[in-house]
Amino acid sequence: MDRISQLPDYIAHHILSFSNTLELVRASVLSKHWLDITASFPILEFSINSFTSRESFFSYVEYTMSLFYPQNVPAHKFKLNTTIEEPAELEIVNRCLELLFRNGVKVLVIDIDRSSESASASAGYRLPNILLSVSMLESLTVRGCELPSSLKLGIVKFKSLNYLELRDVRIDNEVIKYFTTSCPLLQTLQIVRCNGFNSFCVDGHQSLRNVLIFYSTRVERVDIEAPNLSTLYVIDRDGNGAPRMNLTSCKKLTTVSYIGHPLPNSNGFTDFLSNFPYVKSLFLATIYKCSNFKLSSNSLRKLVLHSNCDFEEIEFSTPNLVLFTHSRNSRLLFPTVAKRWPLVKNFTHSKACMQCYPDGCIDALWFQKLRLFLAKKSGLKVLNLYIHAAYSQKYTELEKLHAIELPPYELEHVVLQLESHEESLAHIAFVDAVLWCCRPRSLTLRSSFPFEEHSDVVKFAYEKLLQQEDPSHTKIRIEWPSSSRAQKHMMELKSLSMALPHEGETVSFIKEEAKGTPYLTF
Repeated sequence: MDRISQLPDYIAHHILSFSNTLELVRASVLSKHWLDITASFPILEFSINSFTSRESFFSYVEYTMSLFYPQNVPAHKFKLNTTIEEPAELEIVNRCLELLFRNGVKVLVIDIDRSSESASASAGYRLPNILLSVSMLESLTVRGCELPSSLKLGIVKFKSLNYLELRDVRIDNEVIKYFTTSCPLLQTLQIVRCNGFNSFCVDGHQSLRNVLIFYSTRVERVDIEAPNLSTLYVIDRDGNGAPRMNLTSCKKLTTVSYIGHPLPNSNGFTDFLSNFPYVKSLFLATIYKCSNFKLSSNSLRKLVLHSNCDFEEIEFSTPNLVLFTHSRNSRLLFPTVAKRWPLVKNFTHSKACMQCYPDGCIDALWFQKLRLFLAKKSGLKVLNLYIHAAYSQKYTELEKLHAIELPPYELEHVVLQLESHEESLAHIAFVDAVLWCCRPRSLTLRSSFPFEEHSDVVKFAYEKLLQQEDPSHTKIRIEWPSSSRAQKHMMELKSLSMALPHEGETVSFIKEEAKGTPYLTF
């Protein structure tokens, strides 16, 4: 019995929203009833990559729109991803968009890929002027084509638009002005790799909350007056230099990210930050050599710095800072890298914390610089350190640290992440170096390998932590958060290897006051 066909259309449409293009095509040929349902389905997504031939793709687009338009209902979403290589294809796209815009659409994504062999045809495609009259449009994304010609006349009726994204679209300074003055409800504006403009100016926009500017040619000025602006991303990937900025009136602007060329003078970052007197979270990154880094802010609470600056070149006065992340790895510039750095994502400490992701070979000099930096930046209580095995070729040189007479820096907690399968001697050397640098009240070791294969690393960490204290007044409790064992036992150190859980990829050591002989609990 066909019970699905008895469902109301809006429920059938909800079910179809989980389907891809090919599944919708199959559903449309089941019966006349299902042809009607798919014809009135308000989510229209067309990608040429889902078809075996260009002819079948454009035929499907034209056929679907010929069924949808007579329904006289607006589309919730229309997405078109294609290239245009022939005049006939251009005519089909224009004809379908004209029909779509007459009925209206809420979410529109036009992605004209220029990577085809006949790139000139795609590059010359211009959106029809009727687009500017779709007053119900709430979200607009345009990539790889030209904006309607009547935009220059200021004819924009996007009274409901709250999201605008322009990618690989040639624009000028006036285009930004047209959109921001004609879209009173606009909340998010993204300009990505768009040539032709050299300034970004917004005057008195009440709804704007998020702005992203990704430029490949020089941008001289960013001047924004928007009382509700909360996040700003400025990305200069080709080293053109930071623009002059004026956002001091944006009192809700608390999150700022800048990726690009370092500022030229020694106080450049301090001057840069003066544009954002209310910022709480700041991300600064450059793939170029940065000789020094100076920063001062009373409002800043989280700072992420990606640069080639060594620790002795970093100076900042941030009395309210609770999280400082330092990295020298260029992969942090890409969003997908978030999956590779769990410590940033899982930050839960309430006390001032430093997270460090060093790149290249980590030697004794690096740990010495870290130790001096911790003393210089007093107030840090927690250290998260990520060490990848690929960067540990010189671990044997870490023994040189024992010749340097520096007391370990007092910390409440240290998290040491040791990645990939490396021999125990390397992991022991890094635990030794970290505990030369720091004297924590607790230590957590994380690894991609199970600790039962390297129980000597756990034993070494236990013994080293105990050496930092008075054994007659200190005991060390060992915890395996992933262990399924609910009971706690006491045992001698020699029995530790028998107690290691098979799922143990995290182990924590907690120093506690005690009298008598030190012992382990787990």
